Amino acid sequence: MKINSNDFKDITGFLRNVSKKASKKILEIYNHSFDVKKKLDDSPLTKADLESNDIICKSLEQEFPNIPVISEENRIRDYKEAVFFLVDPLDGTKEFINKNGEFTVNIGLVIDNISRLGVIEIPVTGVQYFSDGESSFKFEKKNLKKISSLNKRNKIKIVVSRSHLDSFTINLLKKIKNEHSTLKVGSSIKFCLVAEGQADLYLRKGNTMEWDTAAGSAIIKTSHSKVYDFSLKELQYGKKDFRNSSFIVCNENINKDFLEFITNS
Repeated sequence: MKINSNDFKDITGFLRNVSKKASKKILEIYNHSFDVKKKLDDSPLTKADLESNDIICKSLEQEFPNIPVISEENRIRDYKEAVFFLVDPLDGTKEFINKNGEFTVNIGLVIDNISRLGVIEIPVTGVQYFSDGESSFKFEKKNLKKISSLNKRNKIKIVVSRSHLDSFTINLLKKIKNEHSTLKVGSSIKFCLVAEGQADLYLRKGNTMEWDTAAGSAIIKTSHSKVYDFSLKELQYGKKDFRNSSFIVCNENINKDFLEFITNS
């Protein structure tokens, strides 16, 4: 199925509404006791993951019956379309279980291997970040504003994963000679912090899945930032196993020499 860029704003509006419905359901479960199960890969699973997934997938399939929906909680199926949705119905399940508020709903639209549209909502705060394919926005307390990552500061601010901080990243941070500060944050909120200029760089070593990053990639792309793999090429989508390699999210203030230092460490 082909999608005209003239339709991007209408599609984005629909995705925003769907993410709000899913977030509302997640909060209903979050504010009560809930059971935690284990998936085959030993990662946690809650009722909130499943009910959010049900809301999002059914809504997308009804509104866009010709566009495949690939979700973390659905069995991966073979597909040939160049256009598809990537959904993480509850990104940061560990944060959800720990009740620290750092979890999100992620919906991205991929066209020709590039994530073009994306919505990330933080259910606890109701804050929503999104890209309409041209610009990136933040919606907070009924206020909508365009965001940009171009916020120069005296020292680099690096955001890293709260629950998946690996030894490579820990050792790399020790090697960095540039004056810098670090911040640990859960879920795809890290993409949002770079997109709105609250951080300069987000580094993730190791494997993630495409539904973890698709919405964030779209928001980054239209906020004067980039998402690179460790070959310093734009992160691509639609791989056979939907698995990402290591990646770097950075704004335009990060120079190529520093990126090469990271990838060669």
